[in-house]
Amino acid sequence: MRPTTQQNAWRHSGAFKAALFIFFGTIVSAWLIFVLENGHNGQFRSFWDGVWWTLVTISTVGYGDLVPSTAGGKTLAVLMMLFGVALLSVITATISSQFVTQKLKEGKGLQEIKFKDHLIFCGWNRQSEEILDILQKRPRDYSGVVLINQLPEETILEILDRFASLNVKFVRGDFTKEVVLNRAGVQKARVAIVVPDESAPMLQKSDERTLLATLSIKTLNPKIRVIVRILDRENYPHLSKAKADEIIVSDAFTGHLIANHVVAPGIPQLLEQLFTEDSDVQLNQYPVPDELVGRTYADLQDFCRQKDAQSILLGVGEEREQFDLSALLGSDYSYLDEFIMRKFQEAGKGKREEKRIKIHLAPSSDTKLTKSHFYLILERKKS
Repeated sequence: MRPTTQQNAWRHSGAFKAALFIFFGTIVSAWLIFVLENGHNGQFRSFWDGVWWTLVTISTVGYGDLVPSTAGGKTLAVLMMLFGVALLSVITATISSQFVTQKLKEGKGLQEIKFKDHLIFCGWNRQSEEILDILQKRPRDYSGVVLINQLPEETILEILDRFASLNVKFVRGDFTKEVVLNRAGVQKARVAIVVPDESAPMLQKSDERTLLATLSIKTLNPKIRVIVRILDRENYPHLSKAKADEIIVSDAFTGHLIANHVVAPGIPQLLEQLFTEDSDVQLNQYPVPDELVGRTYADLQDFCRQKDAQSILLGVGEEREQFDLSALLGSDYSYLDEFIMRKFQEAGKGKREEKRIKIHLAPSSDTKLTKSHFYLILERKKS
């Protein structure tokens, strides 16, 4: 099996060379002191006595339990004392250099992230801090957050300090590049968020960069859930084809809000209160309890009333993975395969779809609950 890049880097590092030097130096010195002292000095009965003496001398501890008595042994002891001082200096400098290099890489966003099941946040704009603030306040099941952008170093340090509880790491670079995404550990990540980037002077092409990032992320990790925000509604089909799991269009609901201020005053204010973190109530999502799987929505209503009489159950959601005919037929279609695929697509079936979340607000009371269901509830914040 071929050594990895990290293994090769370790073998060429100063720490590895120092450890190798200590090992062989100890073996040679232990053998020499044993040869010189054995038969003349009863303290050195075996080779392992020589190893013990060598390590004690190199480390400058000097217990004094083993002392050379021959001229050759004493000469070797002097050399080992000098060697020990020099070696300790090398080791201390090597270890310090490793720590300093690591800290410099972290500050500049050049280190390789070792997270698993984490969230990758690509890009940065005025809403990014608000997103992190909400993530920090809500329960989470991911191991940390990796930011990929090109913000100034002092700004990044401030962000890392402010959102320390999120276990935030930083990777500097262009999030459309595979090498940068790999440094962020995209292959082991659970979720990726891609927003229009204002940290680099390329905002006029932000939707194009979002598309490229989505394609790269999905190529490197097909199982990751990708949530994107775009500026132009016309780019929605392109992101959908790139298999973005959730696509948020900027100002998509502005027209509805403005119109409802005229025709249905109160609805916009209700939505504003629901999506304000300072509100006394909040929307929450929970998985359907195991004991309710196979039962009905009416049973779920009774469960929520018993749990909290003031809460309001709004509905249920379901995460589905639709049928993928192309995976069944394979990549080398015959004419018959192409005919079957075409007929399925004409019927609106057979197109490959990633997992999609479908929401059912106020479903019928006899709706059956499954393991893929979760419920949405409006409840007061817990103090």
